Amino acid sequence: MNPIRIFIAEDHAILREGLRALLVSNPDIEIVGEAENGHEAVQKICKLKPQLVLMDLSMPQLNGTEAISLIKRREPEIKIIALTVHKSHDYVRAALDAKADGYMLKDDTHLQLLTAIMSVIKGNVYLSPGVTNRVVSGYLDKGADLPSLRTWDTLTERERQVIKLIAEGCKNREIADTLSVSVKTVEKHRSNLMKKLDLHNASSLTTYAIENNIIS
Repeated sequence: MNPIRIFIAEDHAILREGLRALLVSNPDIEIVGEAENGHEAVQKICKLKPQLVLMDLSMPQLNGTEAISLIKRREPEIKIIALTVHKSHDYVRAALDAKADGYMLKDDTHLQLLTAIMSVIKGNVYLSPGVTNRVVSGYLDKGADLPSLRTWDTLTERERQVIKLIAEGCKNREIADTLSVSVKTVEKHRSNLMKKLDLHNASSLTTYAIENNIIS
C-alpha cells in the first residue's frame, strides 16, 4: 500500500514539528505539507489534495472550523481530523457540523492518534474518548443550543472571517489584503456584522468573538 498522505495545519511551530516527528516514524504515513494559519491551510490543501488533514481549531486568520467547512465544500473526499485542546460540546458540534471526520484532543496519546487516522481513512468517524461522553450528553440535552450560537449561524462565511480578523486586531486594510477584497467590501461586512449582532464597535465585536469561542 502507498503511505497515507497527511497535511498538518497547526499554528504553533513546536507542536507542528512534534506531530511531524511522531508521524514520519511510521512507514505508512507521509507528510505532504504544513500550514500555520487557516487561510494558508485552505489554499495549500486544495492544491496538494492530501488524503487526510490534521486541523488545529484555534488558527489565526481563519479558524479551524471555518477552514474545515471550506475544504470540505471544495474537496469533500479529503478526510479531516480536528486536533485541539477544547473538550466542550460546542467545539465538538461545530467541528462535526463543518463535516470533520474526526475529533482528537492534544493530550491524547500517539497510539490514539494513529488509531484515529486509520479509522477515518477507512471511512469512519472517530471521536476522542475524552469527548465522547460530552457529545452524547450534549445531543441528549434539549437545552444545548444557546442563543449566541443561533446568532452565529445567521452570519455568512465571509462575515465570520471578518469578525475573527477584527477580533485578532486587524485593521480594515489588513483584512482586505488577507481576504483579497476591497476595503469598501470589508467596511460593508463590518456594518452587516454590527447590525446582525446588535453590536456597535470593534471592542464589542471582539468581546463577542471571545465569549463565543471564535478566538481563544
